[in-house]
Amino acid sequence: MIEETIRQLEELFEPFRNAGRAQTASAYMRDQFSFIGMKTEIRRGAQKSWIDSLKTLEDRKLRWLIIRALWDKEERDYHYVAIDFLNSWPKKCYSEEDAVELEWMLNEKSWWDSVDAIASNYLGKWALMFPEKARETFEKWRHHDSFWLQRSCLIYQLKYKDQVDIDYLESLIRQMNVNKEFFIQKAIGWSLRQLSKYKPQEVVRILANNPIKGLALREASKYLD
Repeated sequence: MIEETIRQLEELFEPFRNAGRAQTASAYMRDQFSFIGMKTEIRRGAQKSWIDSLKTLEDRKLRWLIIRALWDKEERDYHYVAIDFLNSWPKKCYSEEDAVELEWMLNEKSWWDSVDAIASNYLGKWALMFPEKARETFEKWRHHDSFWLQRSCLIYQLKYKDQVDIDYLESLIRQMNVNKEFFIQKAIGWSLRQLSKYKPQEVVRILANNPIKGLALREASKYLD
């Protein structure tokens, strides 16, 4: 079934292959991935019927196998489909067991585009549904060698608005602030910038009590008076 399902998607995408646009997209991603060369709106239009056809799929394991099959594809476009498919899942498909698959997905063929799209969407919703499992998972990830998993810990609450666990976010920032990796510093600033829209005084406090500098500080301060 999986091979046939992937083949159906390939048939939908092939008419849109564009070598010039693919080369431009690859260059933008520092030549880490190859592309079919589809604009985002075209890809999403082409994939819609395919994703819709999987809405009634009740087998969670099969859903994850489809995602893994998409992730194994060479072109980045298929990875984007996997993410859109994941983010379309109804809550009944969520499970505590997703922790293993999410760690794999965030840590394989990783770049900001995939990590951010997963962490601030499915991962954030998953964490609200399974708070104990989520905390256990994030406590592992925050000490992981992969800065992509660490970044995920910093940004999974981006869409929580005024419901952010501020104490936990601050504890993550305090730990990771010494890491000068660009994507960590950017995530620190991003998480605080987003929080400042709802609780600016908390961000002011965090900035006053922690040695946040450079990129992270500039990002965090963007909406502060």
